[in-house]
Amino acid sequence: MAVSYLINPSKYSLQELKNDLLDRDLIPSRISLKDDLETNFRILEGKGIQTLGDLITALKNKNKIGEFSSSSGISEKYLTLLRREANSYLPNSVPLEKFSGFGTSEIQNLAAAGIKNSRHIFELVINNPDPGSLPAKLGVSSETLTELVGLSDLVRAYGVGPAFARILYNAGIHSISEFRSYTPQ
Repeated sequence: MAVSYLINPSKYSLQELKNDLLDRDLIPSRISLKDDLETNFRILEGKGIQTLGDLITALKNKNKIGEFSSSSGISEKYLTLLRREANSYLPNSVPLEKFSGFGTSEIQNLAAAGIKNSRHIFELVINNPDPGSLPAKLGVSSETLTELVGLSDLVRAYGVGPAFARILYNAGIHSISEFRSYTPQ
């Protein structure tokens, strides 16, 4: 089975999302999501929301948020924050040129091969049965490819952009699994 750059929102349950919100240190603007969390999530489940995918679909735009608020009694403000949080589980791909430390020619070689962003390179390398053959095929060094895959993995994490991914990588953290193994002190 192929590894995907994103989680499958239809397989990520609302219960998992709730537990994640309870356990995680949220950014200051989203801390209020913990207010009445149990009640609000019971209401969401009562409205047929079972997965992250269901939630993203139900709160897709301002009009849907307004309608959902009216029918559920959950405030539009809360639902708007919840939509932002839900969408953060599906990070946007980062153009490879946004990662610092690479030569223009290597990025251009990758682009010529159709690899233009973090998702492309991550899925290509992770799902390739012979990743060792890729540097020669793509016109990049194996070190560059390894580093780009690591950076691409790191930017999938909540709150990690290309600059922070570079800092983490340079500090010796080369993957999400390594990043998750560290606890804040």
